[in-house]
Amino acid sequence: MMPNPPENDDLDHNLEQDNVGLDKLEPDNLEEDGLDESALDEDVLDGIPLGEDDLKDDLEKDDLEKRACLYALAAVANLDGTPTPLELDAFLKALTTFQPWPPDLTPEGLLNQRPNLAEHLPHVTTPGRQQQLYQAAFGILRSKGITRQESAALAQLRSTFGIEPALARRLERRPLQALPPDTVNSTLTGMVAMIYREGQVRRMIIDYCMATAIVGLVPIRGGGSLEIKFLVVLGLILKMIWDIRSLWGKPQGQDALAVLGNFFGFVWAVMAGFLAWGTVIALGVILPYAGAFAVAAGFTTATWIAGQSTNQFYTSPQRPDLVALRRAFPTLLPPADSSPSP
Repeated sequence: MMPNPPENDDLDHNLEQDNVGLDKLEPDNLEEDGLDESALDEDVLDGIPLGEDDLKDDLEKDDLEKRACLYALAAVANLDGTPTPLELDAFLKALTTFQPWPPDLTPEGLLNQRPNLAEHLPHVTTPGRQQQLYQAAFGILRSKGITRQESAALAQLRSTFGIEPALARRLERRPLQALPPDTVNSTLTGMVAMIYREGQVRRMIIDYCMATAIVGLVPIRGGGSLEIKFLVVLGLILKMIWDIRSLWGKPQGQDALAVLGNFFGFVWAVMAGFLAWGTVIALGVILPYAGAFAVAAGFTTATWIAGQSTNQFYTSPQRPDLVALRRAFPTLLPPADSSPSP
């Protein structure tokens, strides 16, 4: 029998050393060397990604914490009873900072349940969410002025979450990173959008009233000056009517009664303008220089009534005009030809 070459002897020697090294890693040897087998398992598992069960637990915890935040904000908005328009607007803005929401929650549903603030605060455990909740709650309460009861609620938030006074002041000064209210899928969002649009139309009518008043105050005398002012004011009123129609999306479908009411509205605008003009002239007999504002008063009165009549006309169709609503509120009602992204 031939002896093994030297190279084979070296290979056998290396294999024996490797087997000795593996024997040392057996559980018994680990205990003898003072090593913890569980610690070894943890070190090995540190580099392994979380499994589906762990990810599901994290998502459930995040959902529970977000629900607690939304219920807490509803409790803050309901502290003094039914929220005022300012509080409702701030409440919707605060809710947008917690999007996306659980699909079964809506702003109106949260407010109707009237949740208890202290009941939901213990479920908010993440420091980032705690600070976010405190900032959103402060934004709601600041909208109309903080009462004693609301100040106590803020103190309860600071005490529960362990927020230091310096951090609380920084959070209160920080602007709320809110999305536009029309990003919220809610009936309240549509109502708020309508109220905002009504206010926008009203402010625009006031702007046109100021413009016609300035035309009336222009110190032009002589033949034909009053006729020129009438033409300028008529042009401004027509432009105002066009702008109001555009703000409401150029709706159609008004019935004959709405058309007749709008016609009489313009007739009353002319009559009221002349009435205001005559009233100020009469006051000029008693009050010096009051008569100089007679033309401006007449123009302003006529413009205001014409604007209000036009606004009512375009908000009183018999049936909703979906095309007009899409033009007026594109964020609430996307265009019909828009296809969802894959």
